[in-house]
Amino acid sequence: MPDEDAPNWDRIVDRHADRVYRVAFRILGSAPDAEDVSQDVFLEAFRLHLAGPVQSWEGLLVRLATLRSLDRLRRPRPAAALREGDRVSHIEPCDEMAATELRQWLRNAVANLPDRQAAVFVMFHLERFTRGEIAATLGVSADAVSTALYKARQRLLTQLAVFNRGGLP
Repeated sequence: MPDEDAPNWDRIVDRHADRVYRVAFRILGSAPDAEDVSQDVFLEAFRLHLAGPVQSWEGLLVRLATLRSLDRLRRPRPAAALREGDRVSHIEPCDEMAATELRQWLRNAVANLPDRQAAVFVMFHLERFTRGEIAATLGVSADAVSTALYKARQRLLTQLAVFNRGGLP
């Protein structure tokens, strides 16, 4: 006899896989890393379900994707050099280099934020969650979300000012 409280994992994965991957990819900027994080997130969600009921699958999965992506971003890893022809772009090389440098800076800066600030920043700016949705997802008040978002922005602005003085136009 099937357990009536057991979630339908196929439906959960079908419904949320794209968002989990998108959150991971936006933070990590790497498709293979985003795929790895996505798999880890669903495995962790399954384990958490075994420990107790899940109130919001979307909230849990987005939060896990954010936190696990930040964990992965914080880990040092070897970088492989690109070969000529690995990328095709119609953007001027100096513009592409500046955009790449800024993306990498933002990833590193977000990774250095406290977990709650990073999660709120990613959910609000990258996933376009409302403050209310973030509050429900993280289990905090809307005021706590606004405070965390403000602090995250202030930290990032402070770091950007230092970065900009370092030689960017």
